[in-house]
Amino acid sequence: MDAGKIYFSNNTKLDLSRAMAFKNQVMFCVAPIVTTDTPDSRVDFWAVGTDCCDGLKPQFRCGQYANPYARAGVRTLYNWERPYYRLAVQQAEAAYGLTALHPVFFTWVEDPLDGLNEYRDNGLKWFTLTCMVVFIVNMVVVVSAATIYSKLGA
Repeated sequence: MDAGKIYFSNNTKLDLSRAMAFKNQVMFCVAPIVTTDTPDSRVDFWAVGTDCCDGLKPQFRCGQYANPYARAGVRTLYNWERPYYRLAVQQAEAAYGLTALHPVFFTWVEDPLDGLNEYRDNGLKWFTLTCMVVFIVNMVVVVSAATIYSKLGA
């Protein structure tokens, strides 16, 4: 399965009682996304975040965990985070008797389009800023070269 954003059914929730964390410089936090008709032991969808839980008794406070209307997820984008989330999932499997054959990691949100629009807006902002800087640098180079060549020809 491959998805950038996903909407879950109304009977979907985070199982905060089975959250887990793995620490490697930052805390990688996971909590299973479950439904009322999901078998208790099989969980492949996980809500994730970094530095939003503690390691003693993981209290998952990532994304919009406390929003009662949150029923969606945005897929994690950073490949370097996935192995650490997988380690946290393996710890949850061992601690709670879960099975996660193919875990998929999401940031838990009410509306995934808000997050995607934020990524787009941020990218557009940096693109515009970079274009402006390149334009200014080019103008300085052209004016400098024109000044130098005008003095050489005079």
